[in-house]
Amino acid sequence: MQLNRIEQLLKQTMGLNAASIGSSAIQRAVRERMRRTHIDDSERYRQRLETSPEEIHELIELVVIPETWFFRNWHPFQALKQHLERHWLPRHGERGLRLLSLPCSTGEEPYTLAMVLADLGLEPGRAEVHGVDISRRNIDSARLGIYRQNSFRGDHLEYRDAYFHHAEDRYHLRPDIRERVRFEQGNLLDPDFSRDRAPYDIIFCRNLLIYFDRPTQDQAVDILERLLTRDGLLFVGHAETGVLAGRGFRSLNLPQSFGFQRETLMAGEPAPSTARTRPVRRTRRTPVRPRRQPRPHWIDQKEQAVPAPPQNAADPGVEQLEQATRLADDGHLVEAAELCEQILQAQGPQAQALYLLGLIRDAAGEPEEAEQLLRQAIYLDPAHCPAMLHLALVLERRGEALAAQRMQERLERCQQREAANPT
Repeated sequence: MQLNRIEQLLKQTMGLNAASIGSSAIQRAVRERMRRTHIDDSERYRQRLETSPEEIHELIELVVIPETWFFRNWHPFQALKQHLERHWLPRHGERGLRLLSLPCSTGEEPYTLAMVLADLGLEPGRAEVHGVDISRRNIDSARLGIYRQNSFRGDHLEYRDAYFHHAEDRYHLRPDIRERVRFEQGNLLDPDFSRDRAPYDIIFCRNLLIYFDRPTQDQAVDILERLLTRDGLLFVGHAETGVLAGRGFRSLNLPQSFGFQRETLMAGEPAPSTARTRPVRRTRRTPVRPRRQPRPHWIDQKEQAVPAPPQNAADPGVEQLEQATRLADDGHLVEAAELCEQILQAQGPQAQALYLLGLIRDAAGEPEEAEQLLRQAIYLDPAHCPAMLHLALVLERRGEALAAQRMQERLERCQQREAANPT
């Protein structure tokens, strides 16, 4: 299969670093597109990709991961609301507010921003929310404003009753909230994307940079800087904070918000109390004390032991993973989490590191982040049975019985394959 050349084409088109999701994931997407286009030769399919922008977009649709939900991770939206109330609104009077969600996936994040603005009492004409995603299907779905139960997670669900109408197995967003958001298909790395576009006061760009290699990350941050007003806020994913090191941003110093502001604000404007990002290390995260036990209990009684990472002297991450596991077993959550993040920063996404970090987040009382990390581990390694088992437990504890059952069934199929092919 012409996989290397196809991976390079995806990198040129959307900036995707194949190592971030694994070549096997791209290979599955390519095979599915070959099946749908009735092409049985990989060279012919590669030629079609190079001559058909439409086919490239169809392949991208299978590669992108539309995994999101309303008020995802909660803390960034609390930080945004606090910033707007205490700093932006008092300073800017009646000036319009511009917000960008990129990638916006199927719309949950930009609609969440619209709900925050509505809660603050901002009139629709006072603020613009733009949702941008590379996937046309995501954009078409977002514009409908109709969602299933999976888009509502966590303990903060009061907004669901306030802003949605429940009909059968669907939740329909209120028209006044839906009308606050303007959606468009777009690619951050497209040279035309930022051309003649007015800057934004708030940019949410979470869990996009992790799919780029370092040069592409730097390119993306350059573009985001151009799109951000001088005193604007940039929110990134928890695994992306290190990308901003040395780029002139300071952390908002609000726990788990992963929000940043430029070091140099507009002349005469007081800077909110913030802490500088460290030049080399990531922003330190301090997990809360586990809710259910005094120290982390990594493997549930009905789980099998976690297989040790394979010994490979050529892989410098093996020893670090073993050290992180020992730290976690001894109850040193902060140090174990930092070591996992260092591995991911240095070597890119790895299923075992994501799995261990997911266990740490769950033990620290952060089930939503744990779910995201476990799903990424399974995406990278579809045969990672321990990740499936723990994800099923996370879903079951949260009351998502059907999703937990499906994951358990997937786990059983995985175990059956392993038993049939022990090598």
